[in-house]
Amino acid sequence: MLHYTRRVKNKALLTLSSYLLFFLVGYFINIGGAVTSALAQDLAATTATIGYCFSLFMIGRFIGIIANGIFMKRPLVDKKYYVRIAPVLIVLAIGGLWLSRSAAVLAFFLLLAGIGIGGIYSTSNMILVDLYEGKRKAFHITMINFLYSVGGVSSPFIAGLMLKNGYSWKYAYALFAALLITALILTIRANFRDLYSERPHEARDTGTMNAPLRFICASIVLYIMAEFSFTYWTPVYMREALGKDPLFAGAAVSAFWIAVLIGRFLAGFALQHIRPRLYVLASGLLGIASLLSLWILRGDTSMLLACFLSGLFLSGLFPAIFTLGTDMSESLKRSFPTFMMLSAATGSFLAMPVGSVVKGIVGVEQMLLIPVMALGGMCLLIVLSARRRGRPARV
Repeated sequence: MLHYTRRVKNKALLTLSSYLLFFLVGYFINIGGAVTSALAQDLAATTATIGYCFSLFMIGRFIGIIANGIFMKRPLVDKKYYVRIAPVLIVLAIGGLWLSRSAAVLAFFLLLAGIGIGGIYSTSNMILVDLYEGKRKAFHITMINFLYSVGGVSSPFIAGLMLKNGYSWKYAYALFAALLITALILTIRANFRDLYSERPHEARDTGTMNAPLRFICASIVLYIMAEFSFTYWTPVYMREALGKDPLFAGAAVSAFWIAVLIGRFLAGFALQHIRPRLYVLASGLLGIASLLSLWILRGDTSMLLACFLSGLFLSGLFPAIFTLGTDMSESLKRSFPTFMMLSAATGSFLAMPVGSVVKGIVGVEQMLLIPVMALGGMCLLIVLSARRRGRPARV
């Protein structure tokens, strides 16, 4: 009885760890946009140079996801201590950011911070994949994505408020370090040794990648491309193609992310009653319709409404695809979540260069076709992933 009670309490602490860490991932990633100009001024660099520095953060995130995926599934690794390495690395990197006096030093410590963020990003998902199944897993994965959005929406506002009140950009990162340390203290009694170690016969993955799982990874790449393309290129489209002022363009993106925030919370409950594949297809098609309406509409109110609906329909797609992927890959339970997270990082990388190429070839007027085509491809891949669902991963 005591053993059962301990396991229940530890499961709650591990779930809390996942929630807090994923909120902090969203919080950290979106600080950069708010402090870029202040960073450039402080380090006597251009904003383009600072942008290249943040690209190293994304590379570090790749490294962190891969490293965490390798070590989390190794039975010999003492997870009680290993899982806390990434947060400590982030705190040390923030100390380095505080001392940075040049763009080169800044880039190095952003790379280290990216490795740490990639680690806790991966850990948050892998905790839930191991602890929960079915509808409960879908609910918790959607909720951490909701908290990711909460962090992503709140950090630019808080950082901007600090800058407006005369604080250095460094304090925005110092506040993050304080939040991270608080999260570690709140979950210090969590025993991470329970992860991927309770069932000896599942110590290793027994399956291999097949075509449907590759379709799932590719669909994640396309979804993330659609989301990032909308966030970055829609303001450009509104200002350059339609002549809208910067305030309206910013309001359009805010409407999108407010809807994402609401939608991800609601999706957590919807996915307990709707099959993930059906949810993805229905929401994807509705998202395409709302994006096409945004391309056609010209009135300010109607365009803001279209942006809001786009965010609402797109909000639950990533957690739904992620849940579908984990359901299809029980024999790859330890490794496939890492492939999906790397796919998400790949999509975020591709969004910018693909947008630049499309803009150069067909012009800014056609920029909204990027998320439309990406969502269309995503829906097609989800359909194709079902055609061979009856053929399990080869063992």
